Amino acid sequence: MKDKRSFIKRFIEFQNERLQLGVLIFTTAAVVLSSVAVSLPVGDIVSNYYAEILISIFTLLVFMFHIRVLDEHKDFEFDSEHHKDRPVQRGLISLRELFVVDVLCLIVILLINLFFPARAIFFLLLALGYTLLAGKEFFIKSWIRERFFLYNLLNLLQLLFLQFYLYALINPNFSFGNPLLSIHFIFVLFNVGIIEFARKLKSKSEETSANDTYSSRLGIKKAVLIYILICLIVYGLFFYMMVNLVFSQFIFVLSLVFLNLVILSTLSYVSKNSKSSALILQSFAALFYIAMHLLLVFTKL
Repeated sequence: MKDKRSFIKRFIEFQNERLQLGVLIFTTAAVVLSSVAVSLPVGDIVSNYYAEILISIFTLLVFMFHIRVLDEHKDFEFDSEHHKDRPVQRGLISLRELFVVDVLCLIVILLINLFFPARAIFFLLLALGYTLLAGKEFFIKSWIRERFFLYNLLNLLQLLFLQFYLYALINPNFSFGNPLLSIHFIFVLFNVGIIEFARKLKSKSEETSANDTYSSRLGIKKAVLIYILICLIVYGLFFYMMVNLVFSQFIFVLSLVFLNLVILSTLSYVSKNSKSSALILQSFAALFYIAMHLLLVFTKL
């Protein structure tokens, strides 16, 4: 049954459940700021790029919404069978309404970005093209749906061209011949992996017949080992970049605190295996993601 409330109220409820804009703003701002920090021309500082920072944050937020809308469309049948409590399935909002908002938002960001370097727009269009391809499940839906890990990886790579866009927006002449930039790119991909992995680590009571979590596919112990390994890789890459930017003893100690919080929350999840412990793990994953990016920025202020 369709919800009779105003569209604004329904849309706010939708984003609270499926997008979590409050958290997304912080994670997006963090990756934008660290991308600015490592791609700055020599001698430049982050504070010289307020306009680019604000536009890129807005652009990435719209893209996250765009990807969410495409997922709602392509997963409609699956969610209708396995996740009947989700917003679209219970009639809170329709796919058509989401599509209209998505198109309008995309038009706005494309028009705004016309004022920025052509190379940035090029990568933005590539990102848009890839999301549309992913939205069609690469035209191999049956084959790819059966390959859970490959399917998730290919969807994760939607962010690849957006990262190129960020670099080009700040420094149109960026090159991966710069070792620091190459390391940062790998750092970003693994950091996104932390969020992706954490959100699909559930307690046994939360698992469903959908079998669409890493904890159900791999088992809790194996999934947690992979998750911790990704966190350690991210930390190692962070440490390398910090040493090559400006080493700070304070930042180093603070980074260790965040790493230990992630590990402790993971151990708690393994021992308790409850809905609350899974939520705490996911919260600390987001905190670690934000901290690793922002601590890099502090070395360039």
